[in-house]
Amino acid sequence: MHGIPRVMINGILALSVWNRIIVYGLNQNTDLFTRLLIDRKDTVMSQDWVQADEQDEYLIDYLFDLNGYILLKNAIAPEDIAAMNQWVDGNWEHVDGKRRDYDKDSGAWIGNVETHTYSGPDGCNFQNIIEGGPVFRKLINYPAWIGHCRRWINPTNGVSIHENLLNVRGKGGYIGIHGGGALPLCYLTFRQVNTGEWMVGQINVISALTDVGPGDGATTLVPGSHKSAMRHPKLSEQVYRSDDPAGNQFGMKELHMEAGDALLFTDAITHGSAGRTNEGHRRVILYRYSPQFLRSRFHYVPSKDLLEHLDDEQRSIIQPIPPRSAP
Repeated sequence: MHGIPRVMINGILALSVWNRIIVYGLNQNTDLFTRLLIDRKDTVMSQDWVQADEQDEYLIDYLFDLNGYILLKNAIAPEDIAAMNQWVDGNWEHVDGKRRDYDKDSGAWIGNVETHTYSGPDGCNFQNIIEGGPVFRKLINYPAWIGHCRRWINPTNGVSIHENLLNVRGKGGYIGIHGGGALPLCYLTFRQVNTGEWMVGQINVISALTDVGPGDGATTLVPGSHKSAMRHPKLSEQVYRSDDPAGNQFGMKELHMEAGDALLFTDAITHGSAGRTNEGHRRVILYRYSPQFLRSRFHYVPSKDLLEHLDDEQRSIIQPIPPRSAP
């Protein structure tokens, strides 16, 4: 029991293990034992988060394997959150402006960052945000999550970024329910089928730049659906994404976050977002990590300036296979 937090309560030795209370001792104070269990019930039974500096890798892996996601509390330093919000404030005129989608060839360009939307209600995506400045480059291999992403994708596969964006979404905005373990897409793998080793095809890291609570349009997930062989009932007619907000769909759980928290989840899980009913805007940043052989989603070519400012690890993620041409 070396290193486990402990405290004596009325002559009973209580040990805190994984946020649980285990009571030892000869004292037959069953009322205290029961009260301790009741006091901790909500925390224990629903825990799907850890502090970002949690060192218990087994616990982190267990929660991610069980649920298909894990929430890292206090993952991003306050000064980095402030820098990203300052960038958004400085480019606010683009939030409701021109955006690239399936009907338009190009959005507005802010240097090498492009405005974009998937469907309209999802808001404004500042795509290729790693070109937006030092703080966004810093997130490429941010210590709070890059080790987990490497481990779950599997070191054999290397790591690349499939897509990176900053999203601003106003009242009424949402993303429809999509994804799930039953979809036959190569990047929705989770485990190597023969050995059981980690082989996650895509890990989404969504970080909150402002608090996201009830009514704010939180990300929603169906816990455990990454292991399901059946599509969600809303997707049973072979559609990839429903046009309805995901928050009120069967089995969905809203993941509320405070500014600086990071939500890591496999893209194989059924997910989306609730509709935002509050005034104001939700601000989140999303980096999607995949094996190095998976091409980037929109094939933004890294600028010379970006590559010159990356360290070796960051460059190996952004450009895992450098271009090759004849001399």
